[in-house]
Amino acid sequence: MSGMTHRLRTLVNTQLARRGYSLRWRPPHLISSPDQSIELGFAVLAAHLMLTTPRPFFIGIGANDGVTHDPIFPFIRDFGWRGIMVEPIPEAFARLKDNYTRYPDVTLVEAAIGKADSVSTIYSVDMSTANSMSMSLHSSFSRDVLLQARRWHPDLESKIVERQVPTISFETLLRSTKGQPVDVLKIDAEGYDLEILRTIDLVALAPQLVLVEHANIPRSGKIEMAERLTAAGYRVGLTSLDMLGYKETAYSRAQLYV
Repeated sequence: MSGMTHRLRTLVNTQLARRGYSLRWRPPHLISSPDQSIELGFAVLAAHLMLTTPRPFFIGIGANDGVTHDPIFPFIRDFGWRGIMVEPIPEAFARLKDNYTRYPDVTLVEAAIGKADSVSTIYSVDMSTANSMSMSLHSSFSRDVLLQARRWHPDLESKIVERQVPTISFETLLRSTKGQPVDVLKIDAEGYDLEILRTIDLVALAPQLVLVEHANIPRSGKIEMAERLTAAGYRVGLTSLDMLGYKETAYSRAQLYV
């Protein structure tokens, strides 16, 4: 969105708000009858979290450009969420910086999350072609996981390159929070999601909402992922791509059922 468009949108929203209207994005209405349960999804959980925490603080691991397929972005844009975004691919990080110039409350970290502060090999793509950014969404520490994206990009294998990227531990990343409690944790690491989750003490961190991609994780890994969440006191739900963990006490007003 251009600066002029952004200012116009802000002006229109301000004028309409004075009359009781709003053009801001709203999560979808997913109340179903007759049992009045809510279809579990990130947008619903995030919206209900804001009933008690109007501007949640988040950590987003695997940001890419911070906009494409990122469920947190609408909440940053429209509701002022604060937090940290992590992305290791240089070209994607450059795009992330461009997209987030208007969001000073979001700290950007150019790194991958690993077991220690080091340098690691990640499999990405040659960034010289028109669809490189789209293919880079699938960058992974596993070449096999990256290759699964051939269903959308038939020529992907010929574009694969190995990149050396900085890797930091989750504990190192937490220093960027400066002691700010973390309300939302998102992990989108293309097959490395469980490895990252294993390095996080969820009980100590205590985010109210956890979103972890499971699409590239084998069945045994999905089970372990769910067990780690439930052991830390979360209720668990699934979408086709992600596993959601939420604290039941935090969502008691939402009457969520899974």
